[in-house]
Amino acid sequence: MRLRRSLLFVPGSTPERIAKAVTTPADGIIMDLEDAVATGEKPRARDWVVAALRRVEFQGRERIVRVNALDGPYGHDDLAAVVPATPDALLVPKVGSAEDVARVDEAVGRLERDAGLDAGRLRLHLLIETARGVLNAEAIAGASTRAVALLFGAGDLLRETRGRLVPGRASELYALSRVLLAARAIGLEAIDTPHFDLEDPAGLEAHARFAAELGYDGKAVIHPRQIEVVNRTFTPSPEAVAQARRVLVAYEEAESQGEGALALDGRFIDAVHVGMARATLARARLAGAAE
Repeated sequence: MRLRRSLLFVPGSTPERIAKAVTTPADGIIMDLEDAVATGEKPRARDWVVAALRRVEFQGRERIVRVNALDGPYGHDDLAAVVPATPDALLVPKVGSAEDVARVDEAVGRLERDAGLDAGRLRLHLLIETARGVLNAEAIAGASTRAVALLFGAGDLLRETRGRLVPGRASELYALSRVLLAARAIGLEAIDTPHFDLEDPAGLEAHARFAAELGYDGKAVIHPRQIEVVNRTFTPSPEAVAQARRVLVAYEEAESQGEGALALDGRFIDAVHVGMARATLARARLAGAAE
């Protein structure tokens, strides 16, 4: 199990920023060959990303490469160069259907065989950022055993739907919920879209908390200064850890007396709450926030 509280986007055309990214507390680094790279820079960016995968020590952070779509002029070349360099995962953009995922899966499998790599080694993060992708989210989530996460992308989606990014996130709620449910139905993680205002830490925290309260596992970030807020928001607080422990102790005591439910501080507690408490403690331990 990996922590994916914060996934930092870094343009593949900036090797100095890739080197800096591995010194941050981000849980994963997304080296971007798609939207963050100008058309004329894409071949050079691809070379720099491959060099980083082979030479840079990521110190346990998840190494993810966002490739260009396979139906464009750069996607297949991206895969041919990147797969043999063995990243941990690919971020596949603008996924609209299960067939899109299947095409990537087939191409990656062929490249793994050609490179002598273990079959299925490379994982997929699937970026859902179109109306078609949202409507097909469940089929997308189940389209490949390589998939480990769905990443929600609000910017492109709202451009397509003609919606607006608003502080309360009302324009995103349906899509956020649908992507989350699709991920959970298949057993994948769900990663939230970036917050695009770099000068708004309070807005970032509210943006991240909204996703965390829905059930998301983490959030993409676009600048290192966003990482601390996002990591903190997606890590169980000391108060949440303490409450989870109290629930487990109380439930174990009740169970030893043959009772399957109880009241704690005036609140009903049963097996559902126990499962949530155990999940809280497991995540806190993974984040180093509990023993």
